[in-house]
Amino acid sequence: MINTHASVSFAVLSLLSTGLVIGLGFLSRPSRATSIWAFAFTLTTIASFGWVAADAVGSLPLRAAASGALLGAGAFVWVGLRAWRGAARLYWLPVFAYAVASTILLAATATTAHYALIFRLDFAIAGALAVLVIVELVRLGSERRDEALPLALASGGYVAFSILALIDGGVRYAQSGTMASAAELGFVRDLNSLGSIFYVVCALVTVLLLARTTPAAAGQRTASCFTDVAADRLARARAAGDQWWSVLDIRLDDPDDLRDASNSIAFAAITEGFARDVRASLPADADIEARGDTGFVVLLPRPEGAVRQVLSQLLARVAAADAEQPTNVRLSASIGWASVDAVGHDLDALLEGAAGRVSEAQQRGGDRWERTQIAG
Repeated sequence: MINTHASVSFAVLSLLSTGLVIGLGFLSRPSRATSIWAFAFTLTTIASFGWVAADAVGSLPLRAAASGALLGAGAFVWVGLRAWRGAARLYWLPVFAYAVASTILLAATATTAHYALIFRLDFAIAGALAVLVIVELVRLGSERRDEALPLALASGGYVAFSILALIDGGVRYAQSGTMASAAELGFVRDLNSLGSIFYVVCALVTVLLLARTTPAAAGQRTASCFTDVAADRLARARAAGDQWWSVLDIRLDDPDDLRDASNSIAFAAITEGFARDVRASLPADADIEARGDTGFVVLLPRPEGAVRQVLSQLLARVAAADAEQPTNVRLSASIGWASVDAVGHDLDALLEGAAGRVSEAQQRGGDRWERTQIAG
């Protein structure tokens, strides 16, 4: 007997989750990742109402087809994670083929003695895809650990249940020579319904949190724009014999320690405050590029004395106590300064020089700036 209440609850939850992913994810932050996630949740909703319809008419093939579609929907979450990370290959075509094959095979074998075997193998493939989801979540890095945690836990449970399903099938076959027919899998179906509810909730939390943040690919596009503008300005400065240009590499000190000492929301507030302080301390004609959440590269058209004043004000502003700061730890920054009169007008050389000096500043304890020296 199929648990109708669990199926209806799952259908309602899936419908609500799909609306949230489309409204708060795709419509407000349209991208390849959010569009794929919206499709995954839409497919989940269709599958969940397929379960309800199967309960109403007592159709095992329809129930099996809905289960196959649901297993395929989880694979599209993995594709969306790759899209959010900016991976070159998304593998959406193999995933789509798997979702279609899963639906057809389970529906075709629902009333045969082979259904239990096909279902367990299909569930094992879905478990392998859940492992890939965990791998993608790990690749997001420690700065996204709180966002990744709900889906990572759900995917871990998915993997565990897929392994248990294979073990259970092997034990049943060894004892009775069969893995049970479709009609005898009521407990597995009920467990699948409850597990699907848990997975959808966890996936919803992770997907919405990631959808509301900026993926790495956006930062790469910004970097390309900054490079083009900065290189053009330096080329014109070289032609005019203008030596009053500098590149600054500004980094928040001890970001890993700050992240470990706080949660994602608190660390995001710290980095947002740091970004405000940096931008507020720099003149309007400075070109600024964000390097991740805790660093900036700046092209600054100022003479030496004015640059020194800007650096002193910036360090003081970052270190100043803020009542809205979510941690009692005193913040500080380190700055690497490479000037045209010391390095030349080549942008790559200026960036390399500034990066070397900021590393030196951090090794000396941070909360300071270091400058490239003029040769000779």
